[in-house]
Amino acid sequence: MANQPKKYKKFVATAATATLVASAIVPVASAAGFSDVAGNDHEVAINALADAGIINGYADGSFKPNQTINRGQVVKLLGRYLEAQGQEIPADWNSKQRFNDLPVTAEEELVKYAALAKDAGVFNGSNGNLNASQTMQRQQMAVVLVRAIKEIAGVDLVAEYKKANFVTEIGDLDKAYSAEQRTAIVALEYAGITNVAHFNPGNSVTRGQFASFLYRTIENVVNNPEAGVAAVKAINNTTVEVTFDEEVDNVQALNFLISDLEVKNAAVKLTNKKVVVLTTAAQTADKEYTVSLGEEKIGTFKGIAAVVPTKVDLVEKSVQGKLGQQVTLKAQVTVAEGQTKAGIPVTFFIPGSANGVKTPVTVEAVTNEEGIATYSYTRYAATNDTVTVYANGDRSKFSTGYVFWAVDQTLEITEVTTGATINNGANKTYKVTYKHPETGKPVSGKVLNVSVKENIDVTVDKLQNVTVNGIAVVQTSDNNTRAAQITTDSKGEATFTVSGSNAEVTPVVFEATPVQVTNTNGAVTTTSYTQKYTADILQASAAKVTFGAVQAAYTLEVTRDGGEVAATGVENGRKYNLVVKDKDGKLAANETVNVAFNEDIDGVISTVTSAEFVKVENDKQVRYEGKKITVKTNSKGEASFVISSEAVNTYATPIAWIDINNQSAKDANLDKGEPSAVAPISYFQAEYLDGSKLVSYKDTTETDKFTGSETATFKVQLTNQSGKVVKNSGYTTPNVSYTVYNTGANNVKVDGVEIAPNRVHTVVAKDGVINVTTVDNKSSSVKVLATGVAKQTNGNKEFAFTSKEATATFTATNEVSNPYTGAVKHYNTDKKTITFDNKDAIKYAGVKGKTYKYFGLGSTPIANADAFIATLSGQGAGNQVTVTYKEEDDVVSFYIISVVNGGIGNPTTDPALANGVTGTIAFTNTSFNASANQTITVKDADLNVNATVADTTTVTITDSAKTTFNITLTETGVNTGEFTGTLTSAQLALLKDGVITATYNDAKNANNVAATATATATLNTTVGAVNFAAKATTEYSEGVGTAAKVEGSTVLTSKVDTGDLVLVVDGVQFTTVVTAIDPGTSATASLTAVVAEINAAAKKVGFTADVATVDADKIVLTSPTKGTSSSVEVKDLGTTTGLGLTKAPEVKGTAGAAVATQWKFTVTTTPAVGETITVKVGTKEASHKVVAGNDLAAIATALNTAIGADYNIALVTGSNVITVTQATPAKTTDELSVTVTK
Repeated sequence: MANQPKKYKKFVATAATATLVASAIVPVASAAGFSDVAGNDHEVAINALADAGIINGYADGSFKPNQTINRGQVVKLLGRYLEAQGQEIPADWNSKQRFNDLPVTAEEELVKYAALAKDAGVFNGSNGNLNASQTMQRQQMAVVLVRAIKEIAGVDLVAEYKKANFVTEIGDLDKAYSAEQRTAIVALEYAGITNVAHFNPGNSVTRGQFASFLYRTIENVVNNPEAGVAAVKAINNTTVEVTFDEEVDNVQALNFLISDLEVKNAAVKLTNKKVVVLTTAAQTADKEYTVSLGEEKIGTFKGIAAVVPTKVDLVEKSVQGKLGQQVTLKAQVTVAEGQTKAGIPVTFFIPGSANGVKTPVTVEAVTNEEGIATYSYTRYAATNDTVTVYANGDRSKFSTGYVFWAVDQTLEITEVTTGATINNGANKTYKVTYKHPETGKPVSGKVLNVSVKENIDVTVDKLQNVTVNGIAVVQTSDNNTRAAQITTDSKGEATFTVSGSNAEVTPVVFEATPVQVTNTNGAVTTTSYTQKYTADILQASAAKVTFGAVQAAYTLEVTRDGGEVAATGVENGRKYNLVVKDKDGKLAANETVNVAFNEDIDGVISTVTSAEFVKVENDKQVRYEGKKITVKTNSKGEASFVISSEAVNTYATPIAWIDINNQSAKDANLDKGEPSAVAPISYFQAEYLDGSKLVSYKDTTETDKFTGSETATFKVQLTNQSGKVVKNSGYTTPNVSYTVYNTGANNVKVDGVEIAPNRVHTVVAKDGVINVTTVDNKSSSVKVLATGVAKQTNGNKEFAFTSKEATATFTATNEVSNPYTGAVKHYNTDKKTITFDNKDAIKYAGVKGKTYKYFGLGSTPIANADAFIATLSGQGAGNQVTVTYKEEDDVVSFYIISVVNGGIGNPTTDPALANGVTGTIAFTNTSFNASANQTITVKDADLNVNATVADTTTVTITDSAKTTFNITLTETGVNTGEFTGTLTSAQLALLKDGVITATYNDAKNANNVAATATATATLNTTVGAVNFAAKATTEYSEGVGTAAKVEGSTVLTSKVDTGDLVLVVDGVQFTTVVTAIDPGTSATASLTAVVAEINAAAKKVGFTADVATVDADKIVLTSPTKGTSSSVEVKDLGTTTGLGLTKAPEVKGTAGAAVATQWKFTVTTTPAVGETITVKVGTKEASHKVVAGNDLAAIATALNTAIGADYNIALVTGSNVITVTQATPAKTTDELSVTVTK
């Protein structure tokens, strides 16, 4: 705001309020971790207040920043803040009522904080009421905050801003309800707590907005002392921090003094320029020191005792370093509980070498806030360093490590198998590379040990269940050490594999030391290699890897199919449905799930149940199968099971779990950490009438599958509490109302009434039964609902029912129903079909999205589709093969049921495959562009024999860049064997220019074998075509111009006196010695003689052409060149006379008209609409995308506009030639290019 004075920064005015805020509320990564705060405008404020314990979120982990806040919630926030600052809850909070509408028996937290806020004077309520559930308005919030500041800190913001003559810029103050609210809003503006142009006083406050207002109140007012006033804090025994209100620009100008303590250094903190770090002499513990800035005292602090760590440990005890690059050593200190880890001095010591190549290192470093001290250094020779770090105050606290220097990283591990989490029992493979320290070259034959850090120097109960290369690596004692050993190859590489179960390990590779013996002849032989790990050995570690069950993150959901109460008996009971999902929420197929009863496995003896699981075979409940079973999910992650009991008034609660600790997945025990779900309980009682169901019958068999010639009979059945038919209900069901929906594609009949598809028919059946058939044996389907009243046979009771819908599917007799069992007559390996006797062919393989399974006699699995056909056709010519076809959950199964002699005999090849004919393929045109569709024809007489409809086939198109796609060709008629298809211009435009190939795969040629037919054509996808020459057709020239010329005057006498004639022609000066000529000679003869002398002199200086001639009776001097460089000057005549020449200034020739450079190109084919023609001369370029109606003239005009003022582009009238001409003639070597593109 333009007229606002410096933001108000004063809140803590007295020493009594020094403890109001012990430390600032600093916005950091919040420990609260609210799920809906990230990215919110109020994120910083919410997280800061949450970390300070002032605000809380909801149980689901959210904060709901956009939800309005009510007055009760505001009171809680203010109360928590007051409590955090040391104010205590009033002792009589639960006995003295503060607000009329808040009894002391109300919510405890609200009552406590309301008492605290009321007594502190920061929240007075309205007319004696708290109105806790009312939403807080922005104008009310302003009053509360201003009162809080005044009552807590004794600062009257209203008085302050009026004293400062502060002028508000808030434009809607007039909308505030009262004068107090208006002044409170301006006070917040003055303090920098709000800076909006419109405050919207009457609007409700959201939780996020109030967090920001409270946060800014604390930060802008509470935590900021008067500018220039400092806060002082001792960090450790030798460090004091002074915090200023403003950033410190020149610390050297500040004179810090501490009573009885030397200030050794003052420096601005790198991470906060408002903080000056003072390094002092050792402080005396608990002694109070006074800090002064010059003569002014700015604060006090109590001395902190020097912290001596209880332990010093190198973070990494074995480090590899590259020569010339820095290695950073880290030491971690441990201190007694309550002591600071920061500022503790430790010393790094690295000894040098006797020859002086390695210089010794002794350096002191100070720990950071995490208690870590660091030191970085480098070496320039391959060597090993021993590093010792110790506490300055106690050298007995030390740690030793090692740095292995080399020209390159000596030992390196890389992952072959990626991923930090591996399934139990699976492998993770790593590659190890070993290079010579001094040369950096790979070393072959290097023996290395591999182990895991978690199994080194631990007790046996802590060992992780892992193996390396099949070896259970371990190091618990000298006598129990076992590592896997690997040897590098010629590339200096070796691999190892880690496998485990429920383990988290860090693979480590380290040098194996050879165990050597000296033979009697003095030869040294390596007999083995050590396997023990020590910290001083060269080593490299991989990232930590976790082995666990993928299923550990699975979720199970078990639902009961029906109500709580079920009827007793194996045929009744209750069905449960189970769904399993993986960690991403996707359905988990083929997963084994254990199911038992919670009453049996919960460890409580008194809750054992008598229920058992029921075996279901062919949809019938046949027998009990025990107290614990396993089920397997289908492709949709679903499974089901049935429970029941013979005992009445019993109950059972199924529990399902996935075994993650055994490879069989069938552990009888539910272990901790295994994913599980408890199902709803079921109670078992004696059977009673509870409902009804609608059933469809084929004769007396219950089914919902019928042929087109069969009748579906629908009948209502009365059911018990398990949904099963009541054996002896004592009721009849006359006058049932049936509603039939035709859901199929063809007409059906209901008791003789014909119903079209998508129509509904209702009928009342007096005998309780209806019959449904299809018309003309066609396929169709129906959905049926039934309602009615069952009547007691021996009594007056009635039972009204509404049955769940039932369905029936009718399949025409020539179609194969699902499931279907019949004799197989033919097979077609090209189309992947089999044909049951008197049925249409069906696919036995090749349908996308479906899984095919095949079984021989006795349900013996058959490997694949080819083996299935071989089995069908290999049963002998006279043997009929009967097969069952079934499709469920996109899994298509074929079972060979029987092979008997007779019947229709063994399946044979489809007649359509007889009489093989070699197919051909051809393009109608063999050369074309992308402007028009092209036709492709395939002729193959055996492709669709004995069919009743036209067939289709597929052709593959491939261009010169190997781009491919398929097009479908359609037969020109039934059984014509000729197929045509269109390669559209849009498809052609996608192909690369050049040869394109059409390929047809003939399943059976004249030799009865598969063959491939191809046809080719040449494609130019661009219609437009041009011819051009890169070089200019007309070169630039300056023009001819005129030659410089000087003419003498008419000579009246024939006498010529001797002398030196000095001429300058084209800048070349030469002298002619003129010979005297006696009187009497004609003027012409005299001048001719002189001209000859001039030309002879000119030739001596290089002129090849005459520069002087005689014109009648005068001398004419002419430059042999033309243009502006041509010049003639009579510089001096000496003593010669009679020539008619006079000394005169230089005469210049005149310039000719310059000729511009010009290029030409010919448009042999005008570009098509959508194509772009581009003309480029040197770096200048013009493009035009052709639109409808463009002719060559229009194209030339568009190009001329596009190229700018440097060139003129024009069409030569009456031709297809376009010229490109310089607008300003100039010499150039630029060349022309013209392209046409799509």
